[in-house]
Amino acid sequence: MNIVKMTDAPYKYPSLTGGMLFRLWNAAIKDDDTLADEMIRGMYHCMLTFDRERAEYAMDLTVRRDPTARDTLRALLEDMQKFRG
Repeated sequence: MNIVKMTDAPYKYPSLTGGMLFRLWNAAIKDDDTLADEMIRGMYHCMLTFDRERAEYAMDLTVRRDPTARDTLRALLEDMQKFRG
């Protein structure tokens, strides 16, 4: 049997693809309300700092369950990523 120590692997979960790791992380976050709250709180502050007007608009669309909320939020997050990179 070939056992690999996790410390020897380049990643913590070497057998998982990026998509699999994302789904695992997503499930873990959804299972922990405190962690989800912290992530949302952090995102909220980052969005407001980056562009308050667009952040408030995206949040308003989300609260109103507007069908364009997802695309609006995604565009804001992509712009935040471009600015950061």
